[in-house]
Order: sequence, then structure tokens, then C-alpha cells
Amino acid sequence: VPYVYGKVAGSAGLIRVLELGYGVGGFNVGEEAIVAPKCFVDLATRADGTLAELLSIPSECLLPAPRGIDSLLGAKVSLLAHVPSILRRISGSTLLVAGCGFEALSLAYSAMGLLRVEAMCSSEVGLQRASRLGIRSYLWEEAGGSYDAVYVASLNPYLNISASRKCRDSLIISPFVPREYVPTAPVERVVASSRVEPDVAKAIEIVSNIPSDLGKAIKVVDSLQRLVDVATSGTYGSYV
Repeated sequence: VPYVYGKVAGSAGLIRVLELGYGVGGFNVGEEAIVAPKCFVDLATRADGTLAELLSIPSECLLPAPRGIDSLLGAKVSLLAHVPSILRRISGSTLLVAGCGFEALSLAYSAMGLLRVEAMCSSEVGLQRASRLGIRSYLWEEAGGSYDAVYVASLNPYLNISASRKCRDSLIISPFVPREYVPTAPVERVVASSRVEPDVAKAIEIVSNIPSDLGKAIKVVDSLQRLVDVATSGTYGSYV
């Protein structure tokens, strides 16, 4: 997600309401809420994001959370709350997903039973993740052909240019991707995922059906695991 120097990062997540602003309704102090996709870009570029200990956030950026939901499940549901509505909007028989992160591959995996899905990745690591899920994938310089729908979930502008040129009908933009990261393409329909109605209940179903291996697509987890592996195998093992 685009990062602003000096701020605390974080867009999606499960939060607990500690205080209500004047006139705010729909939530009570102590309740938990899920961050809505429509506010992801704003939270990525404002003062502080959802990894801050305390955060001021507009109430329209929040969705009621099911009772008893834990923080990890809540974060995943926040990441994918828009996916059920996007799956219903995809038309045609072919879909190209531009990007191979957690959100991109989750959508691709969920759409595999509906139409032919392929992924365009910017690295060999992304290719490996996609292949483990049974998703046909390419490096962005190598992908060919055209697709009825293209879902842009990458922050690589060159990859996005390549993907948008392969779109015949509907170009769909992830709520994590600022509009200026996606070139204007001569397609009939451009859909911003941030504007579709989120569906928390269906998102929970999708999350529960996603292979656990897909969780490794979150780069922070991969990086920390590599750090721990290196540290515990060498001189610094006793300090970890």
C-alpha cells in the first residue's frame, strides 16, 4: 500500500471502539468493527493507519463485526469484504488478476470455479504462490492474449499498464490501489472496488475456504519468518 514517511501504516483491520465522536451513531464503546474497503487508500495516506495503537477514523469507514471474531480473521475479512460483490460483477469467461499478493490471489482462487483465471505477477515468489494454488500465472513481461475482465491489485504501474492493455470489457480496480496507479484504458467499464457494497458474511465464507498456505502471501509474514530462520541458525540463535 502507498506509504507516507513518518506515519503509522495500515489500511485494513479489526478495531475496537474506545470513544465516539459527537453525534456518531451505529456503534457503542467496547464494540469491535471491521475497516471498510472504501477507506483503504485514505488510511494508507493519512496521518496514521490501523497499525497505530490509537486511531481516529470516520464511522462511515467501519462495518459491524460479528460477535466473537478474532483479530486475524477480522483482518482477513476486512481485506476481502469487497470480494463477494466483485465476483458477482465479473462477466465473461476469462479473468486476469494483476498482482500476486494476498488479496489478489484470494480473489483469483475464489473465482476459479466461475471462469478461467490467470494471474500476472511481478516476481518469481508471486509465481510460486499462484502455482501452489493451481492458478496459471506469468511474469508481467511474458503474459499474452486478452481477457474479458482484468482485476488490478498491484502497485506496480508498469504491470498495471500491461494488464489494462489486455482488457476487453471490464477493468476492476482493487480498493488498495489508488486510481492514479492505473492508466486510463480504452475499455467499456471501469469498476472501483472501493465503491461496491461490502459483504462481511460472504467474506467470512471465502476466508474459511482459502488454503492456509495463502496466508504466506503477506510479505511481512514471509520476511519475519526468513529473519527468524536466519537468526536461529547462526550466531544469534540464543538471542531470539
